[in-house]
Amino acid sequence: MNILPNWTVPFLALCTGIHEVGSRVTCSPPVMNTDSDWLCLTGDWHEFLSVAIREGFEVGGSVPANKLEQRKELTLFTSFRRKSDDLNLIVTDSPEFAKKFLAATSVAKKLNLLAKADRIALFQAVLYGNSCQ
Repeated sequence: MNILPNWTVPFLALCTGIHEVGSRVTCSPPVMNTDSDWLCLTGDWHEFLSVAIREGFEVGGSVPANKLEQRKELTLFTSFRRKSDDLNLIVTDSPEFAKKFLAATSVAKKLNLLAKADRIALFQAVLYGNSCQ
C-alpha cells in the first residue's frame, strides 16, 4: 500500500495523482542526498498554485509573479520547490504529459540509470522526442 506523506494533504483534493519520482525512486541504491521529487497531476492549476504558495513553495526558475499565467500556458508543467524540506513538485494538468513522465520514470528505474546525464537523455526523448546529442 502506497501511503502519501503528510505534506500532500493540502493538495489531495486538487490532484488526480501524486507520484514520487526522481533519483530517489529510479536509482538503486537510491540517491538520498538530493531533493525529493513528486509529480502532481491536477485539474485546477490556478488553485494548485494558490495552495502551493500558501504552503511555502516557490515557483521554480526566475518567473515574476505577474508572468506565472503566461508561463503556465507555454509549458506542460511548472516546478515548485520548498527549501525547508527539500521538496520539488512537478505539476501538470496534462494527463498525457504525466503518463509520459511516469513511463520514463519506470524505464529509468528498470535500467537503473545512475548517471544523471543518462536520466536526462531518457526524459528528453520520452517527453519531447529529443534525440541524444
